[in-house]
Amino acid sequence: MHLYVMRHGPAEERAPSGRDADRRLTPEGRERVARVSIELHRVRGGAPLPLVFASPLARARETAEIAAPICGAPEAELRDELALDAGLPIALVAALARGGADALLVGHQPNVEHLVRALLDTPGRSATGLLPAGFCTALVVALEPEPRAQGRWRMAQILDPRALS
Repeated sequence: MHLYVMRHGPAEERAPSGRDADRRLTPEGRERVARVSIELHRVRGGAPLPLVFASPLARARETAEIAAPICGAPEAELRDELALDAGLPIALVAALARGGADALLVGHQPNVEHLVRALLDTPGRSATGLLPAGFCTALVVALEPEPRAQGRWRMAQILDPRALS
């Protein structure tokens, strides 16, 4: 099982409605998300991604709507526990781990970074130094369960859009 944690793509500074939840991806943001999604599909060897979950906020929803078909996933499911003010979706991650299917979670900063750090930080090991400075937009962190260590995760890969051409 692999868990992919992605920050939404670059979004407009202000929505026409004035509401943060309505901020949409910019054209450059859509392009960046597509590039990262193509790379994610490539590193998965073309295997379809079975599950995609996203925050209901416009920029995360749009990110998932771009990523899902590129990665061969069914439609993205919107989950309130991935919203900006929801805290860490530890229960969702635990349920996904029990199910064993690969999944992509699309959320917001700082939640995505805090989630990754929480899953990687275990007694005797810290996530500091494992993650790039700043969890930039459209960054994907791939995690996998530690063998023989229930509830522990390790970093499998980082897809940093700044490093993709």
